[in-house]
Amino acid sequence: MQSFDIKRFEVDFDNRSLPYLVQNRARELGDKTFFVHGDQKVTYKELDGNVNRIANSLLEMGIKKGDKICFMMKNSIEFIYSWFALGKIGAIMVPINPTLKGKLLGYIIKNSQGTIALVDNDLLERIKFIEDDIKKIGKLVVVKENPDYDQGITFKNMHTMPFEDLMKGSISPPNVDVKPWDPMSILYTSGTTGPSKGAVLSHHYYYNTAWSAIYYMKHTEEDIIYSCLPLFHANASMSNCYTALLARATFAMGKRFSLSTFMDEIAMYKATHTHVMGSILVLLMKQKPKPDDANNTLKVVNSVPLIPESLEFEKRFGVKLIGMYGATETSICIASPFDEETKPDACGKALPQYDCRIFDDNDMECPPGKIGEIVVRGNLPFIQMEGYYNMPEATLKAFRNLWYHTGDYGKQDENGYFYFEDRKKDAIRRRGENISSYEVEEVVNAHPAVLESAAIAIKDQEMTEDEVKICVVLKKGQDLSPEELINYCKERMAYFMVPRYVEFMDDFPKTPNQKIEKYKLREKGLTAQTWDREKAGIKIER
Repeated sequence: MQSFDIKRFEVDFDNRSLPYLVQNRARELGDKTFFVHGDQKVTYKELDGNVNRIANSLLEMGIKKGDKICFMMKNSIEFIYSWFALGKIGAIMVPINPTLKGKLLGYIIKNSQGTIALVDNDLLERIKFIEDDIKKIGKLVVVKENPDYDQGITFKNMHTMPFEDLMKGSISPPNVDVKPWDPMSILYTSGTTGPSKGAVLSHHYYYNTAWSAIYYMKHTEEDIIYSCLPLFHANASMSNCYTALLARATFAMGKRFSLSTFMDEIAMYKATHTHVMGSILVLLMKQKPKPDDANNTLKVVNSVPLIPESLEFEKRFGVKLIGMYGATETSICIASPFDEETKPDACGKALPQYDCRIFDDNDMECPPGKIGEIVVRGNLPFIQMEGYYNMPEATLKAFRNLWYHTGDYGKQDENGYFYFEDRKKDAIRRRGENISSYEVEEVVNAHPAVLESAAIAIKDQEMTEDEVKICVVLKKGQDLSPEELINYCKERMAYFMVPRYVEFMDDFPKTPNQKIEKYKLREKGLTAQTWDREKAGIKIER
């Protein structure tokens, strides 16, 4: 194994864009494997050629630099080709959670002002359902994700074409000048007090995130970086796939997380590094220990967050655990020092590109040990979001006094370690997904029997994350069972958003200006009147 030297992965600032990296790595590495999934392998040279074909096809279709293209796709090589192709021509990717449906899906497509959508064939029904609400989308490029799926869906005003047609373009590099400060994507974060917001992220943001991953994971060219997390998330796309590109390594893609196959896939790909959610570590630790648990190829595992049993995990599986902290708006800004003993209760220390501090409500810095809000400021240009797309007021609020305010409570000790304490924002995190309480409530409130509702987080101590509880006040004279409400929800929201707990109430505690005092609902937690869908045996399909 080569000694670690971060400088060998750096490029000049003017070249910190995806077009340069893809073309440069193809020239450098040629037939080295960049991507592997099962029996499917793609070399760096093949990557560059196929990306050029798609990029040139998109140009021929009239896509220009700055145009927004929506992705409704699960993990696939087509996702990566399309993302990199947009990067080559300066168009902007809008990756959307493929489990979204209905009003929430339509909102993101409309808000992003996308003109074309790339959609897996088994997700076309979701587009059909909202067709009348997304009239700016004129063309659907259909990816044959599921060869057995054919519903014969037709659209009134949208033209469809097979993804294979994009592969017919010229293999020559497209002649588009793309700079590090040009936007690469709009990633939608879960709204906390309103609709989801689209964070505009530059090419340099992606480069910087990959650089950070190399820095705190100590990557080398020999690494095989595995991820089973979804590519529409920053974790899999930036900290794994893009990082492999920058590190001259190999990206091994899993379709999705499965406890029964996770370690088998690690072994199959001979993966050396992976990024997971803390809940995955919990599940792995709950498995019956085996004498050969440490006999695996993994060297380093990044977890968000770390778990109390982190030291035991390291010993059992023979790996180094790295914790981190970040946000879509500011990327990874805090991470565990590789050469120090793992601190399970800490997020780590500020990375060199960031100034991270703890502020009180008046933006005055807190002394060590005092809890306040985690705030972040980049020391380099374009390593935080440009802003929320078409939301200037929300952008200004987030960057109050020129610091990005994370909305999270934390503290810092005298040695520079940061500790996450709680969420200041009204958000819920379940199974690695950020859930907007506003968006859950919007769906529930649309039920004819519901007067008002409040979605809150119930801490799942075993999984280190949250479960969703929906508190509901019905209209006078109306009846509604928990089962009926859950059936209503699962048809209208992503599976991970569907509440586990339901409690009907006569009224809510409120402030004088009639805002629901959610902290009082959280303090009550689970009561004798709380209904649990898992105990009721109701399962939610993806």
